[in-house]
Amino acid sequence: MDDQRMGALVKGWRLKRDLSVRELARLIHISHGQLSRVEAGRRRLRNELARALDDALGAQGELVDALRLLPCGQQAVAPVHHLVSGLPAADELVGRTALLEELADALDPRSANLPRAPRFVALTGEAGIGKTALALAAVHRAAPGYTTVRWVDMRSWDHSTAPRTPISVLRSWCSSLPGHHLSQLPNDLDHLIEIWRGLTSGEPVLLGVDNAHSDQVSPLIPAAAGSVIVVTSRVRELELPGPVQWYPVPPLGPEDATDLIATRSGQPRERVAVLARRGGGLPLALRSLGDVLAAHDADQEMIADMAATTAPTDAVRRATSLSYAELTDEQARAWRLCAMLPEVTPESAEATTGIPERQVRTLLDAAAKASLLSKRGRTWQYHELHRAYALEQSQRVDPIEVRDEAAFRNLTYLLHGWANAAKLLAPDRKRTPALDAPPHGVHPPEFADFDAALEWAESRWEYMPTAVRIALERNWTRLAWQLVAVALDYALLAKPYPVAYSLAGHVAANAERADDREGVARMAFLQGYIDTERGELDAAVDHLSHSVQLLREIGDLHELGWSTQCLARARLLRADPVDETLALLTEAIDALETVHGGSGDESARTLRGLVHLSTYDHTGDHDHLTAADTDLTTAVGNLPDNGEPLLRCYAYTRLAVVRLRQQRNDEAVDLAGHAATYARDHAALFSEVDALYVLGQALTSTGDTTTAREQWERALYIADYIGSDDAERIQAELDKIT
Repeated sequence: MDDQRMGALVKGWRLKRDLSVRELARLIHISHGQLSRVEAGRRRLRNELARALDDALGAQGELVDALRLLPCGQQAVAPVHHLVSGLPAADELVGRTALLEELADALDPRSANLPRAPRFVALTGEAGIGKTALALAAVHRAAPGYTTVRWVDMRSWDHSTAPRTPISVLRSWCSSLPGHHLSQLPNDLDHLIEIWRGLTSGEPVLLGVDNAHSDQVSPLIPAAAGSVIVVTSRVRELELPGPVQWYPVPPLGPEDATDLIATRSGQPRERVAVLARRGGGLPLALRSLGDVLAAHDADQEMIADMAATTAPTDAVRRATSLSYAELTDEQARAWRLCAMLPEVTPESAEATTGIPERQVRTLLDAAAKASLLSKRGRTWQYHELHRAYALEQSQRVDPIEVRDEAAFRNLTYLLHGWANAAKLLAPDRKRTPALDAPPHGVHPPEFADFDAALEWAESRWEYMPTAVRIALERNWTRLAWQLVAVALDYALLAKPYPVAYSLAGHVAANAERADDREGVARMAFLQGYIDTERGELDAAVDHLSHSVQLLREIGDLHELGWSTQCLARARLLRADPVDETLALLTEAIDALETVHGGSGDESARTLRGLVHLSTYDHTGDHDHLTAADTDLTTAVGNLPDNGEPLLRCYAYTRLAVVRLRQQRNDEAVDLAGHAATYARDHAALFSEVDALYVLGQALTSTGDTTTAREQWERALYIADYIGSDDAERIQAELDKIT
């Protein structure tokens, strides 16, 4: 059976299973182009792929059996090779199926539409990523298609022995051919290249050039058309004189990483899965972990201990150290110091190292070329194992004064970045503490709009615990609580409450020991706010009362205004005496009016109006209704256009309720209608339900039950969609008018 008939057999089974080429390719983890070439008879079906197709198609081994029927001469793509030199055995790969198929396709001498001039297939990536193993596997697969196959390790990153020179490689290769004794070959590179190209001017040659720099490759190019040179290198920007197909080798995914550790260790994969993350997807590290487990017959406790550490394995240290040794002193210093950053941008690198932006770009680009960083757009990123190695080296090499200065510059860059983000995340709150100016050369990020500020904050929040820990380790208590305080508006918006609460408690304890009352007060406020949101009202009142007491002593009217109104809200929810709640809200309004505290005074005034309205509903005391009218009318009149949408909707809706109590129904319709429209425009669904409910009541009071029904039906639809507790009372109103 020839390749065309084999392809037709595959296609027949695919059609029998009613699968498209793309669907079947996805099932067996290859590209649809590769599968199309198999079906067209332009690509040899190999045993591994035949087995995968048998399994996916339920062909019960028919395709593998058909392969065995190929005539002996057809089992190789071309005549049996005359010479294979230096090619090591290939390890069994775990994962990499799709990538290996792509490489095998690229090396196939019969592949269509390929240039006939000698061409390159380049595998790049960091140390330990598995470039050599992948290249070897691909070369072994392709070897039967070539008359000559050569492999050489150029040892560019092996400092225990000298790197190979093109002269030594060419002398070795030429001397292995008849008529070219080693003693008779010249030591002149140009002369050797001429001899080598003369010897390789016939049939295509397949070369594997491992661990190479650009200048080691060019002299080895054979002359024969159709030749292929497979190059592996840690240098991401190899300069190769010919057509190049680039294959950046990615880390293994969690499933493949677990399989590799399990294979090496002999342990069940469910026991070793916790170690997959520590290997960082690097086969070198994963094999090392598996070998350690096998050597020590590891139990569950040892596996857990190994998983708990973030240190790179010795194998990764050795491999990384070879790339690290390639850097100049300046490049190495920048790479070490920037490892403390969550994401490296030109601005954050300049801030941390104190090196001007243009210069630090050049230094980090050099580290990226050595595969010690990956570059994406304007940012550089560390593999976590390389980051750990960089931090180890910094601890060993950089004086503590240098590390402390870099840490301080880094943290103040983040601090002012958070402060700038807060101006857009909550422009009406004005809650950021007074900050010292950043050091010279530290240029914090500025943001064009809300979305840009939110994106930056989301990407940096994960780093906040590390940043706070770095500050506290150096007894920079004020800097630690300021970091948490400036991120408050993001925490209130995105609600990462467990992390925020834990950070606030940890920082507060340090601030207590340092007698930093402002820090204690701000962290107590944050904890009290989160307690209130969680419904833990006793804890909320305790934390907020402590914050209020300290702020009164300090005389910080701005923070006092916000803390007292939050304390009043917690007391209101806990059903404490109304007089105490009203007194706190009056204190909040007075404090915030004195310092022009953004929308804080209107927020407190709205809440005080609600307390008066609620008291009127319970007691019928018209003095409270009048007070509610005064507070809510003032709040609505003073709210800024760019303020918090939820506050605006709530104030307008509550004032609409007051107008209903006063039987000023047309005004109630206008106010509730404004709130509903504003909520819809700002995607505030809970606020829209609240406003629509009140709007329906106001419309009913004017006799327009038809429009009221429409508003309540919309409110009910949204309430069901978002899971609001208001659905039941809205349905009750609809039942009344039905």
